[in-house]
Parts: sequence; structure tokens; C-alpha cells
Amino acid sequence: MTAIIAYDRTVANLIDKLSATGHVTHKSYRKTSVTLHHNAGRYSHQGLLKLWTKRPASAHFDVDAAGAVAQYVKVNEYAWAVGDVPGNQRSISIEMANATLGPGWTVAEVTWTNAARLAGWLFAKVIGERPTKSNLFYHHHWSSTECAGPYMDQIYDKALAAAQEAYDHFKDSHPAPGPDTEPFPGESFFDTGRKSPIIAAMHHRLVAEGCNRYESSVNADAWGPGDVKSYAAWQEKLGFEGDDANGLPGKTSWDKLQVPNV
Repeated sequence: MTAIIAYDRTVANLIDKLSATGHVTHKSYRKTSVTLHHNAGRYSHQGLLKLWTKRPASAHFDVDAAGAVAQYVKVNEYAWAVGDVPGNQRSISIEMANATLGPGWTVAEVTWTNAARLAGWLFAKVIGERPTKSNLFYHHHWSSTECAGPYMDQIYDKALAAAQEAYDHFKDSHPAPGPDTEPFPGESFFDTGRKSPIIAAMHHRLVAEGCNRYESSVNADAWGPGDVKSYAAWQEKLGFEGDDANGLPGKTSWDKLQVPNV
């Protein structure tokens, strides 16, 4: 399954389509920095994906000319982004569409501010450190290139300040509603008065997959009401990562949970 981030704004999910190009290494690493790039072109999300089907390259995210975000690679995986093995292992890369082409390679304010905001979220929710000059980089930090372009070089301090502002906003906030927090219509998932279908189905799947160590002490045939730890264990079993394995039931989990004869 894919693992799109639980950002508080819409994120277009292009993870599977990028994976189909083969231009990503499906191996996870602990991330310690964020790297900003420019497209070297005025690409849409789909246009960038099309480019990467021909060019052996990728990045975790792209922010387009309107400030919209797309995700191409799971945050902890190795994108083919910075031209440096340790850099690809440790950094999360964000591409930005250009507003103008060379030699200026400008980036619209709506694009770079939304990229900085996304970086702040990643520092708060994935990396766990405040962005500084020691961990928010441009592509040329890692390899011999002018990316993210002369315009972004001129406004680095503004980009860093915007990322820090976003980090400060997100670091103490409650988890943003993500793809697995949408309530399933008509279902009280942790209703103590009855066995809900989703709790029964979760039990069926977890026991089948050897997770019975989380079995409820109240009733061996059902998960305990409000058993967030058990639910998170199930999510992890099915491939949820990071903030998606949050122990909160929702429609995405329900859809993934469907098993015969539950």
C-alpha cells in the first residue's frame, strides 16, 4: 500500500505511479534534513512525473505553480534526488515549479512559501527537530549544481523563516486529519455496548496475522473498546507508516480491513 502523509492540506498521491518508473529505492532510512529543489521548468505534478519516467530521478514531494502539493515517494524511503548517497538516505526532497526559466529560475511566492510550510510540517512530524541552516538545504548542498537556482539562493533566509514558523505551528498541534481519520458513516467504532463490525474484523485480521499478543483482556473474541494500541498494531501490519499508524479508525482502514467471512 502507499503511505501518503497526514498533512492538513490536500496532497495528490502519485506514489504508485512514480514507483512504477523504478526510479526510487524502496528502503527506509531515518531522515534528518529537508532539501529544496527547483524543477528547472514550469511543470505540473503530472508533467514532472512524465519527465521522471524518462529521466532516472525522483523526489518525495513537488509544489506546483499554484502551491499545491503532490507526493511521489514515501517520506522515509530513498528518492533519487540529490546526487549523493548519504543525502538521499537522510534527506526528504521537495521540488518546486519555476515561475520563469533561466537564467533567473524564479519561483513564485505561493510555491516557495507552501514548500517551506510543508518542510516545517516534515520537521515537526517526521524529523523531530526545528529547521535551521544545518538541516534545511538546497540541492547544491549535496552535489555540484545550481539548484534550487539563484532566486532561491537570494531568499534562503525568508524560506528558512517560513519553515521555522510552520514548525512552531505544527510541533505542539494535534495530529492533522489524515486519510485514516475520516469517520466511517453510522459506526461507533469503540462502542462499549456492542461488538462493532470493524472491531470484530480487526480482531479477525490481527489474530490471523499473529498479533494476538494485543488481545483484549476483557474478551478474547473482541478487541477492547478504545484499544488504540491494538488498532495501531493492525495498521502497522498492513503497512501504515508514521502518522498514518495512529490508532484511529476511519474509512481508509475499513476499506483495507475487508476480509472474507468476517
